[in-house]
Amino acid sequence: MEIKILKERERKPRFLKEMASTLTLYIQEDEERIVPQWARLTVYRPGGTEKLLDGVDMTIAQDGLLSYQLSSTHNGEAGENYRAVVEYSDGTYTGAVILFYDVVLNKPAIVVTDEDLVAELPQLSEGGWKHTGMAEGGSLTTIVDTRLKGYPEDYFTGGRAYCVDKGETRKILGFDPSTGTLTTESFSSSVASGERYILTRTFEREIERAFEKLEDRLSRAGIKHHLVMDPADLKELHLCLSVAEVCKGLSAEKDDFWWHMWKEYERGAERLLETTTFKYDRGRNGYISRAEEVTRINIIKAVRE
Repeated sequence: MEIKILKERERKPRFLKEMASTLTLYIQEDEERIVPQWARLTVYRPGGTEKLLDGVDMTIAQDGLLSYQLSSTHNGEAGENYRAVVEYSDGTYTGAVILFYDVVLNKPAIVVTDEDLVAELPQLSEGGWKHTGMAEGGSLTTIVDTRLKGYPEDYFTGGRAYCVDKGETRKILGFDPSTGTLTTESFSSSVASGERYILTRTFEREIERAFEKLEDRLSRAGIKHHLVMDPADLKELHLCLSVAEVCKGLSAEKDDFWWHMWKEYERGAERLLETTTFKYDRGRNGYISRAEEVTRINIIKAVRE
């Protein structure tokens, strides 16, 4: 039996020191998410066998989401690699999964937006990220069009739906490809059959994927992202990686415009990796000394903390 842990955004959880937070996860067995009958959580402090929590019951949601509320006291000490062991049973099988999390003074933040990407490369505004159609029906909060069935689940979620006949734009809250139904913020009146709409997909997924790549590159250079105190210091680098991700997705064949833009922005990101300066909390105390105000990736790579 193959067992997987599914975490939000598939990244290692980080919780702020002395702040209450919720540890959450799903458990998947043989490609199917399960709903355990019971689940208990044990947490070990970093680097040892001392227990922070010992076999406490977790809350189980109807969809199988396991959660436990960590108090400000639980998160009272900054540290990396708290080890969380979750024991569970689905009625026929009893098992355990392990995940690690950090308690930090500063959480990395995404400061790049869709507007930043379009300002950087204006061609993205017409880069094929729009869909124009005609509704087959709907309501105050839905647009139904079976011709949308070809798109993957949640493809448009987070984007915008513009109802041409109403002259109104609303955020897309969800998309179900099995029925071709978009769920949106409420329009002023129900969407009727024959009404025209324009969907604009957000670049959020590409921005997040670029953020994950940025974290990975920093980690390989010996840099802990949560010790970079000002996320704006890395914005240009993250922007380059984000544009590269979008262009890669738009490229239909080698040597087309988007392929060249993809490669150009990847090279730009490589150059920035060597020249970007940022404020780095080497002392891990939440403050920046004069010596920490200007730090470069290649300096830390040479020192290798």
